[in-house]
Amino acid sequence: MHWILLILSGSLEAVWAHALKDILDPVNAVVFLLGLTGSVWGLQRAMKVIPMGTAYAIWVGVGASVTAVWSGIQGEPFGLGKILFLCLILVGVIGLELSRGKDTADDPASAPASADDAPPPPTG
Repeated sequence: MHWILLILSGSLEAVWAHALKDILDPVNAVVFLLGLTGSVWGLQRAMKVIPMGTAYAIWVGVGASVTAVWSGIQGEPFGLGKILFLCLILVGVIGLELSRGKDTADDPASAPASADDAPPPPTG
């Protein structure tokens, strides 16, 4: 659920970025504020489960990618180079998740030692 929320909130970056182009228009100003608020709120909620560095990188990557695709749909140049580099962003985001490592709470080796495992006190 948190991953879906993170991707949706990253996608909202395209909404507020598009509205930013003409923010003096009252409708665009409201769309900008709602999009920005929803985007940051979703990131904050996702970071309750997903590590901050990973969540933020994915949020930015999704936001940049969706914004670039949306701008291409709106008529901005969208050639092979842009597609290639957007794919590299996707590879980087996937790599971040795969390199995250396992949670130390799931690793018995990282658990604190119990009193039974403690060395005996020094005798003196």
